[in-house]
Amino acid sequence: MKYNVPFDVSLHDYEGMMNNRQYWDDLGAEWSWSTMEQKLVRLAGFVKQGGNLKKLINRYAKEHDERYNCRIQYCVLYYILKLMVGERMHWYENEPLVDRIKCLNKDELVRLLTAELKRDVVPSCRFDKQNNVHEHWELLSDKEWLSDVNLDRIERHHWRTHPQESPSQYFRRAEIWWRCGRSLW
Repeated sequence: MKYNVPFDVSLHDYEGMMNNRQYWDDLGAEWSWSTMEQKLVRLAGFVKQGGNLKKLINRYAKEHDERYNCRIQYCVLYYILKLMVGERMHWYENEPLVDRIKCLNKDELVRLLTAELKRDVVPSCRFDKQNNVHEHWELLSDKEWLSDVNLDRIERHHWRTHPQESPSQYFRRAEIWWRCGRSLW
């Protein structure tokens, strides 16, 4: 049995291990090197250890060109949806929750991912055949559909800080940023 656990390394080394296509390019061969659950557990371990996802993603984007950077937002969206609803919804579906997430700018997307990782990935334990206890981190979304409270908080903050932005401008972001192949990074 395989146990999902974060990396047990310094934060600096952790950041170096997460700065690759395995985590930020869903079309690259490296994406398949680990499961979605393993990626999320490792990302959660990074965040819970004090790691800065915004800094990590921006560093990755700076080191890669546009053809790779346009995939970052899809990876972030995959992660967020997996954390919030498990396998019940996908980024390409025309669902209100998906469209709400697609309206966020890159900083808001990273804030939402960070909040979801902190809330939805939790340490637990599993027993092997000899009844030895092993650390194993799990996703709460595999058991239940989690609330959109973190998304609500980010959206409220956006509306308070951008009162001049019309709802039509805001909701048009989903079309501009996600259907036209433009990179947020």
